[in-house]
Order: sequence, then structure tokens, then C-alpha cells
Amino acid sequence: MGKAQSAMEFIVLASFMLVAALGFFAVMGSKILESREDANKKIAEDISNFAYREIEMAEAFNDGYERNFTMPLTINGLAYAINITSNRELIVNYSNYEYVRFLPSNVIGNLSTGYNIIRKVNGRIEIKKG
Repeated sequence: MGKAQSAMEFIVLASFMLVAALGFFAVMGSKILESREDANKKIAEDISNFAYREIEMAEAFNDGYERNFTMPLTINGLAYAINITSNRELIVNYSNYEYVRFLPSNVIGNLSTGYNIIRKVNGRIEIKKG
């Protein structure tokens, strides 16, 4: 009975250790995935903030202000989309995440990846592809 009992205890102990290890790896995998998702959300927000700062800067200057700026074509090797919808919302789509910022009422035009031109004419902010 001693050898059989020892073998059974070993199997129970090994099974418990395997379950504990699998649980640990499942939790770690979940945390890594959550961290990656948070990073992608932050990147979408950062892209939006970059474009929004250009709009804020144009708004702060007098009529006649004009500036050329470039939105990157990709971020970390991934394509993204940036648009102004109904002249009210700045929308960034990156890696299945959408980030929305509301714009001042005097913004017209649209943003795109690549080269853009922003100007202030008659109190309105005009944005167009360069």
C-alpha cells in the first residue's frame, strides 16, 4: 500500500501544480491583453489630441493664420483613420478603437493621414488635405 499511496499522492500533487500553473498563465495572458488594449486606446487618444492641438492653435490666432502639418500614415505599423464628421466631431479609429473629440462650431473641412493645411479665414478654421 505504501508505493501505491505514494504514486497516488504524486499524481494528485502534480495535477494540482498543473492546474495552478495553468491558472497563473491564464491570468497573466489576460493582463497582457488588457495592457495592450489600454495602449491602443491611448494611441487613439494621442492621435486625436495631436490633431486637436492644431485646431486649438489656429483658433487662438487671428485671421490669415495658415499652417501645414502632417498626420502620420501609420502608427506602430498599423493604419488608422481620422475624420471630421458634420464639422463637429473629430473621430480617430485605430486598432478597432474609436476615439471622439467634439470640435468648436467654427471648424469646416476634413483631416486625413498625410499632409494637411489648416487656416483661419473670417473667424472659421478651414482644414483640407494638402
